[in-house]
Amino acid sequence: MTTTIHLTGPADVLAVLPYQLGFHPRDCLVAVSLHGTRMGLVQRIDLPPPENVRDAVAAMIGPLRQDNPVGVLLIGFEEREGESRPMLDEMRDVCEDNDVWVNDRMVVRGGRWWDVDCHQSCCPPEGLLLPAPGEVLAVAEFVGRGICPLPDRTALADRVEISSPLLSRAVSALAGEWMELRREATDAAEAELEECRANELAVWSRVLCDEDDAMPIDDLPPQDLAILVVSLTDVDLRDGLIAWLCPGTLPIELIDPTLFLLMSRSLHEPVWVSGDRGDSEQVMALQRVEHRLCELCAALPDEWAVSALTMLASFTWWRGDGALTRIALDRALRVDPHYRLAQLLERMVDLAIRPERETA
Repeated sequence: MTTTIHLTGPADVLAVLPYQLGFHPRDCLVAVSLHGTRMGLVQRIDLPPPENVRDAVAAMIGPLRQDNPVGVLLIGFEEREGESRPMLDEMRDVCEDNDVWVNDRMVVRGGRWWDVDCHQSCCPPEGLLLPAPGEVLAVAEFVGRGICPLPDRTALADRVEISSPLLSRAVSALAGEWMELRREATDAAEAELEECRANELAVWSRVLCDEDDAMPIDDLPPQDLAILVVSLTDVDLRDGLIAWLCPGTLPIELIDPTLFLLMSRSLHEPVWVSGDRGDSEQVMALQRVEHRLCELCAALPDEWAVSALTMLASFTWWRGDGALTRIALDRALRVDPHYRLAQLLERMVDLAIRPERETA
């Protein structure tokens, strides 16, 4: 993920990382690309057993090179002293072999941090206290946007797992009925398919609402949730919604003109389509839509969740949130390992290929 921040030193990066990732990292290695004062690609990987260290580093170096950083920070998060050192050493060596400059290597443990390669008096043996969030300007910017990191990656993953088995079972039963009705519309005259899509987009307009007082997804009738998931079996409609939410990912001219006209009539244009997506109003709107898509995925049974999870992953990857993208794709591919859009997006994430982010 990328963002522009005000860096005064490595401690600032340590303070910002939980807000970038969306959770507090533990037992992992994090590699942060640097482009002047901008954090580029942020990669995180669990600390592997010693025999898998080389493979873990090999998985990280490709995307890191693709990001073409000026330098990189390597940070080991560990519970016990020395746990992250094998990864830090191997990652440093491979970076050097690939002409990637390592600015600093750090270890975080027990609320303190150490500069691995510094042996001067500025780096005491007992380490330095992590800065309080209020002491770092960049963190204040996140807090001002209402962003608060979750305790760990598991808590982040829980955002897209089934939250109400009772609701998901109801959706599953109703989705089969709507699928039959949709098949009949698809096989009938074009006007019937258009009417069917218009009904589906009317429901999507309620889901994609970025207002503070929008109805919670869990309060939508199960019938509406069933209509949503069945609508995403229409690949043209699915791709149209992704193009609508993520300008630049898919040329609008590739969307069926009749469908695009329906979307224009049914959906409010996202506030981030024009202007600076760093603007606080637009950031909050993006976060609200992301939250609602997470709620939608959490309301769906596995057999109907894959397309919605992939739509969420497309949106979060376009936003630059690699952690949530991975989590959404993990559930999607766990359910259907052959879902082509999820496979393609996973490959893009592996190679750090970012979609264009155009404005209208």
